[in-house]
Amino acid sequence: MVLVVGWTVLGYYRRELAATKEELQRYEDAVPVVQAFYASDAVICGGVICTNGDPGGSRVGDRGQYRAARPRPQP
Repeated sequence: MVLVVGWTVLGYYRRELAATKEELQRYEDAVPVVQAFYASDAVICGGVICTNGDPGGSRVGDRGQYRAARPRPQP
């Protein structure tokens, strides 16, 4: 009986550990996005990101439809 209870508890903690590892990976994947947002002259307006576009910035995307934002002014 003790072995069954121990095995059940071990299984529970393994599932919790796997879920926590997945959540940590999602946070680690978000770090570059947050760093890029913070470095750009961008704000959130009306649920979307609004940027102060750099007219001389490089264009990206399959049709060149995106342009880099200006760097955020340093105080």
